[in-house]
Amino acid sequence: NSVIWLIVFICVLSVLYSGEARVKTEVQAGPLYRVLGSPLYITCSVSGFRSENTDKHFEFRMTKPSNPNFEIQIISSNDDNFGYSNHQSRVRKNEIALKRLSPNSVRFEIKSLLKDDEGEYECTAVNLEGAYDGEYSAKTVVKVIEDSLSVSSSASTPLSLNEGEALTLTCLASSSTSQHTHLSVAWYLHKDGQEDAQPIISLNRDFTLSPGQGFERRYQAGLIRLDKLGEATYNLQIAKVEPSDRGRIYCQAQEWIQDPDGSWYIIIQKIAEEMTLTVKATVEISAQPAALQEGQELMLSCDINTQDVEKRFFSVAWLKGSVELARIGPTGVLTVEFMSRKVSVMRPTTDNFTLELDEVTLSDSGVYQCAVSERKPNGTASCSHFGATLNRKISRLDVSPIPALTRNMNTDITIKCSIVTKTSESSLYSITWLHEENAGNKTIVSLDRNSIVTESQTDLSQRISMRRSTGPTFELTIRQARISDKGSYTCKVGEWLQDPRGEWYLLSTVSKSTVLTITEPGEYIYFSYFRNMFTCHIQLAQN
Repeated sequence: NSVIWLIVFICVLSVLYSGEARVKTEVQAGPLYRVLGSPLYITCSVSGFRSENTDKHFEFRMTKPSNPNFEIQIISSNDDNFGYSNHQSRVRKNEIALKRLSPNSVRFEIKSLLKDDEGEYECTAVNLEGAYDGEYSAKTVVKVIEDSLSVSSSASTPLSLNEGEALTLTCLASSSTSQHTHLSVAWYLHKDGQEDAQPIISLNRDFTLSPGQGFERRYQAGLIRLDKLGEATYNLQIAKVEPSDRGRIYCQAQEWIQDPDGSWYIIIQKIAEEMTLTVKATVEISAQPAALQEGQELMLSCDINTQDVEKRFFSVAWLKGSVELARIGPTGVLTVEFMSRKVSVMRPTTDNFTLELDEVTLSDSGVYQCAVSERKPNGTASCSHFGATLNRKISRLDVSPIPALTRNMNTDITIKCSIVTKTSESSLYSITWLHEENAGNKTIVSLDRNSIVTESQTDLSQRISMRRSTGPTFELTIRQARISDKGSYTCKVGEWLQDPRGEWYLLSTVSKSTVLTITEPGEYIYFSYFRNMFTCHIQLAQN
């Protein structure tokens, strides 16, 4: 006994001499409030051992509030049979574990807390050095509270929107715990084929808003918002949905508590029901004009309203009823199904495709459709985002017969050439009238963009006059019509625009013809009234 007391005396003297204990064991300060069914993590570390790089062994015990004098052994890092029977089965199932973080620290884990796990936990660092110098154990208190977090969403049924439409979703999140906790709410998008969901926008526990990666641009522009209304309502608003928004959208709520050491900890998190969102790009078609006369030109305009058109690959087809007329592929290859007709297909801009059909007949009346498909860059798979077609829009075209007018020889006849355009209000026009007889086309009068008139030296040119009225409409008047005046009359119009340097350039030239028949008195004269169309977009009813 004297030897033991001598050792103790020496240890006391060494402590007094050094001024402080050499070994110190630490755990998180309590009480730690954790939710029933959630995980528990307690980190335990030790310092002061002479062998700093050697793995230290740790033991965890607990006492329950109902019996604070009875210690229950739970788990040890070097003894598989350390725990009492009521914890041993949970250790074997890995429901309770001890994970090494470093040679001098471990983390005690309980995967799912039971109410019976509430109590005071003690972590002990096993001393293998023989002499004792310091604190080899530390304690913390764990409180197990009920789960009172509730999360639900306003929409769980699939929703289909057109690109550019607005989306509003509501998340209800609240907690009735008696502890002082904070809630954070975030909306997530889980895209098909991606392992993890990505946050759209979140309201953090300190009430700051943060957009998710990929949504910063629209957030900065005010197109994505997350508003808290009242105590438990969180509204997500996307002013204009994009095809990239396609996927499963849900809200997640997290409940936070501040531990005694000042750190914040998520005690529970839950997600609401998912809502599947489909976003379709829109396709608009217009016919110019919606009603034509025989011999006029039809132009169908198909506009693709979607993001990043220039980076994607589209195939555009025009149909009359169910019959395909023409198709232009993603590489610009044109396929025309009726080679007997004069067809022109163009792509004036990245998002606009046009089809022009020359000299329509009565049989061209009917319903026209524009169908757009998307192809992946390698061309092996169709419709990477929107299915077989993005959308289809329908336009109705009506073709009417050429009107007939009655004139006698020696009367005045007026032929009109009208222009409808939306290219530019500052456009100037040049016009040339030609007369075709057996000998071929002859220019009878012309008007340049500066309104300077040039007449030919023919008998007919001596009896004609030309004027411009509103519209603009150019009128050619033949005075005292003769039999020799019969034949085909062509109106050739050029549209001129001025570039930023002030130079004029010819934008386009279009010609239209009509046949004039001159008869003796008592007979009938038939001639056509025609329009010359440039670029005119008329919004039509959608299917």
